[in-house]
This record gives sequence, structure tokens and C-alpha cells, in this order.
Amino acid sequence: MDKTEVLQILDRERRTVASLGTHLEMKPNVVRAIGPGWSGIAFSRFSAAEADAVIDQEIEHWSSLNRSFEWKVYSHDEPSDLIVKLRQRGFIIGNEEAFMILDVDEAPETLSANPSIAIEVKQVSDESGIADVLSVEEAIWNRTRLSHEQLAANLTDLLQREVTFVAYHDENPVGFARVTTSPDSAFAGLWSGGVLRDFRGKGVYRALLSARIEIARNQVRFLRVDALPTSRPILERYGFISVAKTWPCDWLG
Repeated sequence: MDKTEVLQILDRERRTVASLGTHLEMKPNVVRAIGPGWSGIAFSRFSAAEADAVIDQEIEHWSSLNRSFEWKVYSHDEPSDLIVKLRQRGFIIGNEEAFMILDVDEAPETLSANPSIAIEVKQVSDESGIADVLSVEEAIWNRTRLSHEQLAANLTDLLQREVTFVAYHDENPVGFARVTTSPDSAFAGLWSGGVLRDFRGKGVYRALLSARIEIARNQVRFLRVDALPTSRPILERYGFISVAKTWPCDWLG
């Protein structure tokens, strides 16, 4: 895999490809993404001399809308000290994540290995499935990050640009995960995976990963994940390669 080529494709798509329900505003130095689930700076590139003025511009813009926003920063973005400048201006810098890639044609056979317990993975297709996703999410984090409205809207999208899977053991939901695709993108994004504590280390995560690869295999070239340090070793075992680092930088106003 050519990491330079991957980052070139990524940067082109950060400027031009919007996720489901999101539209892009292209400005001279930044690309703003405005959507129901996430809004912020999807791409930025400018000189160190321009940094203060551009940051001021974005704070003023989003504040005028009375909205918080996230500035998504990648390790190859310019200027190289952008995170330092954002922190100095009051942005909350989130945990470092690894931007990891897997070529779908290079997915290892180990992904197809059977879990150590009986697991059935189903694509969410109705209200019952939505309820199972939210119940697992609540059990893992004591809150829900996804919304019923968001999951229900996905069911009506004929292009199936966002698909959610639930893993069941003895007909009880024990894990879930999402995958996003776009006709305009070379990447399928893997998001919001979670497995109940008592079922971790039993192959549930792998089963959910395998299901998402299968649905994306004929649509995209790469799978992408923004992985926290806890997830990175697991993904490396299945062939994912880290090509950049990324940080969420939040302006709370």
C-alpha cells in the first residue's frame, strides 16, 4: 500500500465528499462540513503566517451561528503546529487517534474465523433493530451517542450509505457497529463499534468487522478507522495499517 497515495485520496475527499445528510462549504483556507451528526472543519491548509487570522475567522463564523464545532486535524496538515495554536486559543484537544487503512482485497482470512461462542450478526432493518442498537450503546457507555432519528433515517436511504449491524448471542444483542460508504468515495468508514463487557475477547468484534467488510467489498477500495490506542492493536492483527494521526479539536464557545 502506498501511504502517500492514500493520503492524497483522503485529502481530496475531505475537500469534496460529504457524508450522508451533510453539505460542504468550501472557503479559501478551510472546508466546513455542516450535518445532523457532525459539524466542523473537515479540511484546512494554510501558512503559519495566516494561522491566527484563519482561526479567528472560524471562531467568529461558528460563534455567529451560536454553534460549537470540531476542527479535525491530521498529522500531515499545514501548518504543522496547528494543534498548538488551536490549544492556545481555547480549543479542547481530544485523544490522539490513528488513521488506519485496510485494502479490502488484502483482508486476512482470519476475519472469517468463527467466534468462540455462537454469534449471529444482523443488519438493522426495522424498529426492533434500532432499539437493540440503542440498548447496547446505553449498556456500554451509560448514554447513547446515536439517535433514533439518525438510525431511522438511514433505513430510508436507497443507497445504504450508512448501515448498522447488531451481533446477537442467544437472540440477545451483545454488540453493534456501523459502516458508511459513498458512491464518490474510495473509503468505507467504520464507526461506533461496541461490545458488552462480558462478551469481549470472544470474537464478537471480529464478526462485526467481517460483516462490514463484506457489505463494503464491492463498493470501495479501502476501509478506514480512526482508532484509539485500545483499538489499534486489534485492528493491526487484521491487517490495518496506520498512515496518519488525527485529533478532534473542539470549540465549545
